[in-house]
Amino acid sequence: MGPPGTTALLLPPLILALAGAACSTFTVGAWPRVAVVPFGGSVAINCSRSACPGGNATLGLDTTLPVALGAGGRRWQSFWLLNVSQWNPSTATCYGHCGDTQVNASTAVLVYRLPERVVLEPVPALALGESRNLTCHVLEVAPVGNLTVTLRRGAETLRTASFGAVNGSTSVAVTHVLSAGPGDHGQDVTCHAELSLRPHGPLFARAAIPIRLSVFALPEPPQLQAPSHLELGTTSTATCQLTGAFPIGDVRFTLTLAGQSLNFTTTVAGDVLTSVTTLSPSTVGPQELTCTAAVATAARTTQRQLHVYRFPAPILELSPASAPAGSKVLVRCHISAAEPPALWLQLHAADSGVLAEGPHSQLELPLVANREDNGRRFGCRASLDINDTTVTKDVDTQLSVLYMPELAESDCPGNRTWLRGTWEALSCHATGNPVPTVVCGRDGISVSTRVPELVTRSRAGTYLCNATNSLGTKSRLVTVRVEYEPMLTERGCPTHRIWVEGERRELSCRADGDPPPSTRCARDGGTIGRSGVHRVVHRADAGRYICRATNKHGTAVRSVVVTVEYEPSMAEPGCPAQRLWVEGTPAELVCAATGNPQPHVACAKLGDGHHPAAMSANVTRAHAGTYQCQATNSRGSALRNITIAVEYSPATVTLRVLPSATVSHGTSFSVECRAEGLPPPTYGWVLPPAPNLRFGAGNRSVAVAGAAAANRGLYTCTASNRHGWQAGSVMVRVDESRLVLVASLGSVGAVTAVGLAAAGGYYLKSTACKKGEYNVQDAEGSLEAACLHRQRRSQTEVYGIQLTQP
Repeated sequence: MGPPGTTALLLPPLILALAGAACSTFTVGAWPRVAVVPFGGSVAINCSRSACPGGNATLGLDTTLPVALGAGGRRWQSFWLLNVSQWNPSTATCYGHCGDTQVNASTAVLVYRLPERVVLEPVPALALGESRNLTCHVLEVAPVGNLTVTLRRGAETLRTASFGAVNGSTSVAVTHVLSAGPGDHGQDVTCHAELSLRPHGPLFARAAIPIRLSVFALPEPPQLQAPSHLELGTTSTATCQLTGAFPIGDVRFTLTLAGQSLNFTTTVAGDVLTSVTTLSPSTVGPQELTCTAAVATAARTTQRQLHVYRFPAPILELSPASAPAGSKVLVRCHISAAEPPALWLQLHAADSGVLAEGPHSQLELPLVANREDNGRRFGCRASLDINDTTVTKDVDTQLSVLYMPELAESDCPGNRTWLRGTWEALSCHATGNPVPTVVCGRDGISVSTRVPELVTRSRAGTYLCNATNSLGTKSRLVTVRVEYEPMLTERGCPTHRIWVEGERRELSCRADGDPPPSTRCARDGGTIGRSGVHRVVHRADAGRYICRATNKHGTAVRSVVVTVEYEPSMAEPGCPAQRLWVEGTPAELVCAATGNPQPHVACAKLGDGHHPAAMSANVTRAHAGTYQCQATNSRGSALRNITIAVEYSPATVTLRVLPSATVSHGTSFSVECRAEGLPPPTYGWVLPPAPNLRFGAGNRSVAVAGAAAANRGLYTCTASNRHGWQAGSVMVRVDESRLVLVASLGSVGAVTAVGLAAAGGYYLKSTACKKGEYNVQDAEGSLEAACLHRQRRSQTEVYGIQLTQP
């Protein structure tokens, strides 16, 4: 070990000098406090002092170890401990003299040796569950009290060991008991040794070369499956299966037959290994088949015995193979030599059992061929005993007997029934040898007897089938009937029918189908049928009917609409014989007629032939009378007379005062009221109150006996019916002088002549009327005045009239 650097040597004396100066005392220091040195190596110790007041100071080192003087300064000196070969040397002491004063400082010396080697003992392959010691050796290390040894499996720490103090260098071993588990397989085991000299020195580490663990399991022998015997020249398969081996990828198989290795393939399924090989022996006799499974250091073997034999197939011959009916045939079975020779032959027929047998290499059987023997099968079985097993081989053949074709009813029925829409072939099977060719046709056209075709109605008919082989031909007639579901067409079942009321009709619907369908028609929504019944037609028979045709193959449905035509008729509800019209309303003569087709109705007034609408758009009194209406359609006509009465509101009110409108006091007079209207009007009066009034029949007049002043005034008569009313007034005077007659016809509310004049209801005019009474209605619309009453006054005629505003 070389001397320390200058900086390292100067630092302790400088610190010591500063300390001494601060304290003004003499001190000595040693550095380091613990000197760490490898065994046989060198290390420096620095001694330093503080200032000495007298200036006469010395430094030295006291030790049992060889010392060499190193670098130094005014107040410090380094010393080298050389070739340190003591394991526990005493401390080295730095001393200093200042005059008569000596001061000491000590440094401990720590001697170490790094491990020569760290070694892991090898571990063999371990059976699953087996326990084994893992041991790590650390060789020649010191001080052992500073040593730590760690055993690890992968990243897992198995054990950490430390040691007590030992003088000098020594070797140590650390052991851990490992119980092998599946997870240990393939894991690395490591050993790490650490020598820690801290805090005075470094940490040294060494590691052993890792070892890899191998764990295995072979809990049971393999299972070998192979045949117990095998014919020479044939091949078979043998299977060797192993369960529960670990690790499954390290398992090794070996398969041998008679000591010869076999090729094989191996598959893995979970923890099951299966090896398959092909057995193809080349020699006869017993041979040993083995299967060995090995993993790591373990191996297990299974054996089976395989018996290889020679066994040729028997030969069966028919002479001749094809024979005409009635000829002789020889049946012969024979076989070549077998090994082992324990052989047994048996000749048999499929329909009659064993014909001959015995421990022979050949058997023969003569027979006469009959037609029933055609296709008869003969067999020969050869049996060979191998240990406790019997092996058999069979051969068979078929006898062919030649004969002419035949067409049996069961193979070629003469009557067929097909259903339309299905697929059928005109199959016809003929027997015969050689196999006959069957040809069927109709009208010189051949049809297929094998390939099904769609059945249509056109395929119904009679076919001729011929079966032919080299010995002749046989013929047969085949009749095909095609059945089909019902059909209702427009031709057999029209969807629209027109009947005439009173005729006898049947709701018939002819359906097509095979078997012939039954047909029934009933009103839609009802259950009463009309099929097959001739009866008188009524108009209630009109409507929609549902016709159903049914046979065993289905049902056809058709909707039929029946229209019933009948001659017109006009009844009271639709064409009342008595009509009441009101003047001024629209003139509409409506007469409803029933009939099919819908009748045309025309009405005209008897005597002039005019329709009311032609006379006037609105009802007038001229419309009253008798009309004749005629309803006509293609089935006939009907007549009906209608009487029309025209009602109207009162149109004219006429008042007359007898003897005069001016009466003398004490005389008698009467006022009569007349009006035209339908129904006849009723009358009402507005009169001056007086006790001497008496009304006439029907309230049409009022009589006054003994006229007095109370009888003077306006007499108003109102005529009314359910269609309206009219009023008229007259002024009566009771005095001695003159007669003023004022007549007014108008609406209700004309109470006084003055009031009517104020309202513009009177018009006074002088005219040349020569007549004392006029119809006020004649003046309406023309604003011409009508004279009601007249009075001469100074040769001037004065008239009072009422005008109705247009």
